[in-house]
Amino acid sequence: MTVRRAAVTPENMQKKSALALWCVGCGVVLSVVLGVRVKRSEEAGELQARALRLLYPPVSEVASLRDVRAREARELLEAAQEQLASDERAVLLNEARATELYVRGEHARAKLVLAEKPSDTPQHLQLTAAIALAQGDANAALAALDRLPAAAGDDVRTLLLRSDTARALGRGDVALATAQRCIDAAAGVAACYERRGLAQELLGRRTEARADLQRAAQLDRKSSSALLALGRLAREAGALEEAVVAFHGAAQRHPEDAEAWLGSGVSRAALGDRTSARVDLEQAATLAPKRAEPLIALADLDVAERDLASALRRYRAAILLDPQSALARLKLGNTLLRAGAVPEAIPEFRAAIAQRPDLAAAHNGLGAALFAQGELALAENELKSAAQLDPRDAHPWLNLARVYKRRGDESAQQRALEHARERDPQLALADAR
Repeated sequence: MTVRRAAVTPENMQKKSALALWCVGCGVVLSVVLGVRVKRSEEAGELQARALRLLYPPVSEVASLRDVRAREARELLEAAQEQLASDERAVLLNEARATELYVRGEHARAKLVLAEKPSDTPQHLQLTAAIALAQGDANAALAALDRLPAAAGDDVRTLLLRSDTARALGRGDVALATAQRCIDAAAGVAACYERRGLAQELLGRRTEARADLQRAAQLDRKSSSALLALGRLAREAGALEEAVVAFHGAAQRHPEDAEAWLGSGVSRAALGDRTSARVDLEQAATLAPKRAEPLIALADLDVAERDLASALRRYRAAILLDPQSALARLKLGNTLLRAGAVPEAIPEFRAAIAQRPDLAAAHNGLGAALFAQGELALAENELKSAAQLDPRDAHPWLNLARVYKRRGDESAQQRALEHARERDPQLALADAR
């Protein structure tokens, strides 16, 4: 059988050449596309790796999530997504955005953003717990930590969060044991000693707390949190000069930290150094314009300097910033009472009591205001409440003595004065004079 071959014609040769050129062209295009994709993948991977180093730093370098460089991490992840989008990177980007909001103190928004892309990774659950703690929901924080895999149980950051959570729940013993596990796992990490110090403080072991906090401040010369805790501890113990040193040290490490300037200012004011106190408090107010505490402290200075008009303005401004501040309303009421505006003071005292029924000073202020208006029975009830709520304060008993004196009940007056003398002999003597 004879096989006939197709005749080679110019037309057939042109078709074969065209096909060959098309194949070569497709190969070139495909190679270029693949090359571009590989390059973009490599660049995206490099950006992501840089972002992860910022978002999940070693705890020895960055102990607190508040110090994470989340904004930079978010920008790198956004750039990586532009290079080559992926679902995994989208979850990381969402976490970076939530961390950035957490660092800025926008905890409610951070919680909402984080919930957009749920995850069971240890980092996601740790951030969930940190946000819950910042919002005052220790039970939610504990629930998030309990969802962590067993392998993450001894992670240093997990132990730090568990110690914080136990402390928020009032479990000083658990907080202390967890902090000790943290020290055993990472002896050189300052945050572990800081947590042990805070747990010791909760348990009333002030000497041990002070030693641990000092160790933490020495181990980490960048963080200010241990110094802030030392300052607070010293101020509560009446060691005001030591408190100033600690708060000033925290301000040097983090000049933008309003808490350090506030603590220093309040301590200086208690020492009687009003000029330096005002400088520190004004700096705190500038750094934290939405916080009421610096304004309240500045108003206290105004009262000490008898500038009641300025004090009233500041207390009212503080209430606008924080309508739930019982302290601001109490101090506004006291200043109004001092200024002779008794009818205006009474609703402020009542508002403070509505927010804090256990605030003895508010009951005492209301009792004094009612006494000034001649409502003796109501005044007596409020003053008795104040004396019961704060058994160490002499002021309610002095005010009760005035009530009884106006009634003409000399024996009750003398009993009230005796109670006042037992609590503060100097105050009672000065009042008698």
